[in-house]
Amino acid sequence: MSIFSFLVDNRMTISLIADIIGIGGALSAGAALWQLLKTKKEHERLNHIVSVVLQCTEDNRQIIPMMVVRRKDITRAELQGILGTIQMAQAHNRYKLSDLNSRKFWEDIERIRASENDNELIIPCSSKEIEQFDPSAISYSGYKIQ
Repeated sequence: MSIFSFLVDNRMTISLIADIIGIGGALSAGAALWQLLKTKKEHERLNHIVSVVLQCTEDNRQIIPMMVVRRKDITRAELQGILGTIQMAQAHNRYKLSDLNSRKFWEDIERIRASENDNELIIPCSSKEIEQFDPSAISYSGYKIQ
């Protein structure tokens, strides 16, 4: 029996095997495309810009630092670095914000990292805490005080 006669006699079997391989290839390509789109969406989510806002709990004063952070980079250290760029009322002093040591602050960081739509991290602070920063950095209801 030659190869040619084997192929002719078994063409239905070979056709069925080829169809199964084709369907398997199409399913694999579909799964790869789905994974690619899922990865692209996650990459876009992680690259969203998150703004940081120091919000006084006693009035409408707030400070929005000039620097922003990408969702993938938002950590306590990164946030402290951003807050450190805000000019202080008394030069060479370091800011003190009690909320940075709270469990809620850690939960807020995790919430922002996991979120798709939450693009603002609000750090509550007291009047005394917000007044340690230079008055030119403080806004009132979203407008800079002149």
